[in-house]
Amino acid sequence: MNAQIVMSLVGGLALFIYGIQKMGDGLQKIAGDRMRKVLEVLTTKPWRGAMVGAGVTALIQSSSATTVMLVGFVNAGLMNLQQAIGVIMGANVGTTITAQMIAFKIDRFALPAIAIGFALTFFSKRKLFKFIGETILGFGLLFFGLNLMKDAVVPLKQSTELIAFLTNFGQKPLLGVLAGMLITAVIQSSSATMGLVIAAATSGLLTINSAIPIVLGAEIGTCITAMLASIGTSLAARRSAVAHLMFNVLGTVIFLTILPFFIKMATFTSTNIARQIANAQTSLNIMCTLIGLPLVGLFSKVVTILVPGEEVIVERKTIYLDPHILNAPSFALGQTTKEIARMARLTLEMIDYDLEIMFNPKKNSRKHVEQREEAVDNLAAEITKYLTKVSQSSMSPEQSRRFTILMHVVNDVERIGDHAENIMKIVDEKNIEKIPFSKNAEDEIQKIHSHVKTMYSNMVVAFEEDDAEKAKKYQRLENKIDKIARNAHLEHIKRLKDGVCFTQAGIMFLDIINHYERIGDLANNLGYATRGEITKL
Repeated sequence: MNAQIVMSLVGGLALFIYGIQKMGDGLQKIAGDRMRKVLEVLTTKPWRGAMVGAGVTALIQSSSATTVMLVGFVNAGLMNLQQAIGVIMGANVGTTITAQMIAFKIDRFALPAIAIGFALTFFSKRKLFKFIGETILGFGLLFFGLNLMKDAVVPLKQSTELIAFLTNFGQKPLLGVLAGMLITAVIQSSSATMGLVIAAATSGLLTINSAIPIVLGAEIGTCITAMLASIGTSLAARRSAVAHLMFNVLGTVIFLTILPFFIKMATFTSTNIARQIANAQTSLNIMCTLIGLPLVGLFSKVVTILVPGEEVIVERKTIYLDPHILNAPSFALGQTTKEIARMARLTLEMIDYDLEIMFNPKKNSRKHVEQREEAVDNLAAEITKYLTKVSQSSMSPEQSRRFTILMHVVNDVERIGDHAENIMKIVDEKNIEKIPFSKNAEDEIQKIHSHVKTMYSNMVVAFEEDDAEKAKKYQRLENKIDKIARNAHLEHIKRLKDGVCFTQAGIMFLDIINHYERIGDLANNLGYATRGEITKL
């Protein structure tokens, strides 16, 4: 194999993969954020999740991208394991659209598509036309790369050694499965592997008997992207990635046992080898999905056994808000109070994790803060929407006042979450840069943390129980927190003069103290809210 063939093959593959990515990016931009919302909302039942997974993957041209999104959703608590498995099954079906498209003899339109796509992308002023141009450009590059690969492998038909080696894939299918798995794992795209297989088959290098085992192997190799994306994520997210791998391995094993029949079925569908290979991939994934959908519950249990452990999922969705009581403001406001208290407890957990990151950093401490911050932001938005709907009902003056107070409290609790997140970021940077704090600075941080947590945790209880006396009692801690913050500033100046503290460490220390002080101020607001007063800082 000379250098020219290698360069043409690698260059064609690069253009093919880039074309798939470009076309997928363009389609995603046209659809906007709707795909994520569709994945998040319309996956309550496995069959529905499979349909959504197939549709989204067909649109973005990548089952790996869909599965990576799923890992993110499950990690954030937006989706459970059973929902994710349904979408994974559908994603496998959706990714076959690329092979079906390649099997059509439309490669002569590659250069015109590149020209039109380039013109729209670079000369259009409207974003929509630019996105359409990006999609057409990707389409053209995909087929142009495929043409290069086809042309590159034509001379290889003269190599009797290579032909004999590839023929082994038909005689020893496990070799073909291993080849497909390795190729796909390296280039991280089953669609690109399908492009290579179809290019080799149409050039006469591969027979259908040799090609289909490679297709089966690609089904396993495509799981590598999701497995990599799941590293360092939650237990549920790791289980989703393992479910993807397990489902694809199981499908490959089943079809290996009936390989001769499966090959005959593929050859029966068309006289064109490219179409036969595309149909084999499509039918493989459709049949696996039809078999797997009724067994999603069992599948989920098996994955849970394979990836053991218990993990508390941060519930991002509201628990107490009931749309059926919107016309009963008294009950609706009471349920909103419970939801805000739950949201506040999440911010309390964030504050505790901040201290853990600072003094006893663990692997997932940062992830715990980020998960809760996302949940708090989502809850704040949902509670605000709910309160807005409640306000449209007829309310008494007392209920109107309570509505106004709750709107303020939601905002204050969300701001506490923001301060906790900012502390995490500062501490994370401190740990990465290995910037030391003096022992006195660490003691002062622990002291203000202790007072802020005592004040805020008791304020949350007082707010939920509507205990004005308790709120008034713990509001007295606010002056103590302000005094601790002032003393911390003075002690810091003294340490700077004595050369005990580094400048960068000092800036970080003061920022942390200031964030704790602001959390104390906002906790004080919660006390006023519990006492029926409105104070906005």
